[in-house]
Amino acid sequence: MKHYEIVFLVHPDQSDQTSSTISKLEKIVNDSGGHIHRSENIGNRKLAYPIQDQFKASYGLLNVECNQESIEEIKNSFRFNDLIIRHLVINSNKAHTENSALLLQTKEDNEKDNYHQARDDVVRSEEEQARKAKKIDSSLSSSSNSKSLTSEESVKKEEDSKLEDKEDKEDKEDKEDKEDKEDKEDKEEV
Repeated sequence: MKHYEIVFLVHPDQSDQTSSTISKLEKIVNDSGGHIHRSENIGNRKLAYPIQDQFKASYGLLNVECNQESIEEIKNSFRFNDLIIRHLVINSNKAHTENSALLLQTKEDNEKDNYHQARDDVVRSEEEQARKAKKIDSSLSSSSNSKSLTSEESVKKEEDSKLEDKEDKEDKEDKEDKEDKEDKEDKEEV
């Protein structure tokens, strides 16, 4: 029996079928007496170029040890399955059991996206609190019973506005960095 690495792309509209496809392939390998060393549902990723007018696809990866008949059966199942938009089966010299680089990169990208989203949420909530505080201050100052701000309060407001300006500047820089990174990726894809 030989070692094989199987990678396939599932149509993005059917991405929930990736896990079931992986389990079907595992069943084919196990029924033939083969062994599965690695099985990964990598998830949706952007394609380097459009395939069948699709710009994203769900990736699946298997590292198996099986006979040639099983590989032929897997290839045939790919050919006659409409949800598989691309596949690749290659021989491998050894069994790969550790997480693939593609899976690690996908996890890292998701963590970055989650971090940026959480940071943006915090900034928005702080801005909302600042707006509410300004409304309260303006309503207090407009009333006849309002009192002037103490020096402590005015210093605190000044520090808050400086902090907001700094956060806005950081957000702009992050957006520019992200746009530069996307431009570089687009150039590399071409």
